[in-house]
Amino acid sequence: MNARSTHMPQDVQRIARQGGTFMSEIHCLKCEQPTEEITEPIFMGKLEKEIKNNVCQACWDEWNKPGGVKTMVINEYHLNLGDENGRATLKKQMRAFFKLPDADVEFKDYRT
Repeated sequence: MNARSTHMPQDVQRIARQGGTFMSEIHCLKCEQPTEEITEPIFMGKLEKEIKNNVCQACWDEWNKPGGVKTMVINEYHLNLGDENGRATLKKQMRAFFKLPDADVEFKDYRT
């Protein structure tokens, strides 16, 4: 072990091994696994922090990718996202899908 690494906290050593990028670990509520948090902006307004603190990148991608779960919800519920009720329904289904606290609906997965 070199002198430099003996004086660095373990998390700083890990960051250095990852090329200097700090990756916080979260416990994803959806997949129930410890994993790295989402690092990219997701443009969810007030929900962004809650999602980033509780949802991993893989589960976010499952929801948000083209043809993903979000698309399924929009199609199955015939949502008009230009309408406030449509956006509210999508948000409720998203909270239920990610198992976020205060989800007031049950998520129905039509993919199965």
